[in-house]
Amino acid sequence: MKNVVRTSLITTIIVTLILFAWVAWLEWHLPVSMSAPDRIQYSKLHVELFKAILVGFSVALIGILIPVILSEARLDFQRLKDSRSAYSDAKTGFDYLALRLCTLRLKDAALLIQSVHVKKHMAELYDELDQHLKKRGIRKNAKQWGDFLYKYLYELRHLLEQHAASWDSLTAETRLALLRSALPEWELGELEEGALDAPPKPRLMDAGATTPSL
Repeated sequence: MKNVVRTSLITTIIVTLILFAWVAWLEWHLPVSMSAPDRIQYSKLHVELFKAILVGFSVALIGILIPVILSEARLDFQRLKDSRSAYSDAKTGFDYLALRLCTLRLKDAALLIQSVHVKKHMAELYDELDQHLKKRGIRKNAKQWGDFLYKYLYELRHLLEQHAASWDSLTAETRLALLRSALPEWELGELEEGALDAPPKPRLMDAGATTPSL
């Protein structure tokens, strides 16, 4: 939307300058012998012509600009809505992943990890992900959030591979204990400058904290 408005303003300024130059050229080429009253009348005519053309151009520009702005606003709103839904799907899948895995057989557990991995990638497709993290008070940028989820999912997949032969025979309580022991702790590295209200110079956050809600 910003690009459309900027282009429109630049176009309006250019057209205005061209019209002004054209009117000035007409004034400059009025006959020297023309009487003062006639010169004034011609000047008024030139000004009215300038105004008429400029108003007509502005109305036409607004007629084109308004639908474009409305269309882009709808697209931006829909994208924000879709990105929020994608983030919510990934977050919900992550929050309940261990609890759901401990109740599933190996085949279904592997499919669940894969589906959450896909949801993670879907959320990362949107630049608005940073906005959703910030709105929830999560002091992580999108890259850090994605990297941690990848590590989390990798460890769970690796755990299933290690216990593939015995997973289906384990109790839900035993599975949950194994899952919890395999989950990585959140270690926050440097915040990217300017991301999520980070200070001008990136700083290190405390490492080894318990895993927050994503």
